[in-house]
Amino acid sequence: MKNTFKFSARATAAAAVLALGSSAFAVTFDANLELDNTNRSGSAVAATDQGLSQGGRVELNAAGKAGANMFVAGRASFLAKKDGTVGTDDMWIQFGSATSALKLGRFEAADLFPLVGDTLINNAGTVYGTNTLRGRKDGTQFHAAATTSLGNGLSLELGVVETKSAAKGVRPVVSYAAGAFSLSAALESGKYVSGNDVSGAGATVSYDLGTAKLTGSMAKGKSDAATRNAQSAFALTVAAGGLSVGVISATNEATVGEEKVATVYASYSMPLFDIKGASVTPAISSSTAKTGAVETSENSLRVRLNYAF
Repeated sequence: MKNTFKFSARATAAAAVLALGSSAFAVTFDANLELDNTNRSGSAVAATDQGLSQGGRVELNAAGKAGANMFVAGRASFLAKKDGTVGTDDMWIQFGSATSALKLGRFEAADLFPLVGDTLINNAGTVYGTNTLRGRKDGTQFHAAATTSLGNGLSLELGVVETKSAAKGVRPVVSYAAGAFSLSAALESGKYVSGNDVSGAGATVSYDLGTAKLTGSMAKGKSDAATRNAQSAFALTVAAGGLSVGVISATNEATVGEEKVATVYASYSMPLFDIKGASVTPAISSSTAKTGAVETSENSLRVRLNYAF
């Protein structure tokens, strides 16, 4: 549940009226609790990670926006985790107009390998998704994304990322939406701190049938900082109501041989006691990775409890 607090700029800050050109400024606050109960097994799972585990966090979000034709917006998401630590998810500021804007801070740019209903997806091997330079890697990462509307449902997002410990580069994404159909395509190009290249291309397309939504994604590139493997991946997901089902297939070239990864997953979200904001989501994931005659696997089960308040 979101609580909105509105402050009259005329009554509280004449300077805000001059700066924003508006007589009101709105701030919204919301929070939610998420608790995951997970069981993992299989040869791809370390012995210390086998069996039951529990994780979770409380997320508190604050967001605001001021202006009309020209605007300034911001968002911060603070996390209190079950292991006793605290963290930050999103923390960004965006400014511009209805047709073009610049976002700076900690956030994730457009997802080029969306996995609908991804409550639980544990891949036994590497899956590349043209998301290496998507953002939100660490607290010191520089991330900026400029978005521009090109008209008729077409838009461009240009992201620039630099980290001191991982990778830096650029990531242009072109998106198109018309009715129930949407399509995004992207390139990413850069380097790891080691000097190895980051390069890739990908696309994702979705169509909403009304009763179900189909999403397909494919990616090809190099994202392994150590071996510079050539990688490719494909995913198909179906979402209908609270049910989501997906399949993932990936191939990774390596000096020890070609690795093939296959993953299937499913989740079903349902209300908890018909209480507003409360839900329970059982989910399963099964994955294998095969290199030559060697095969590893992971099978996982999760029950997620979520309560928005």
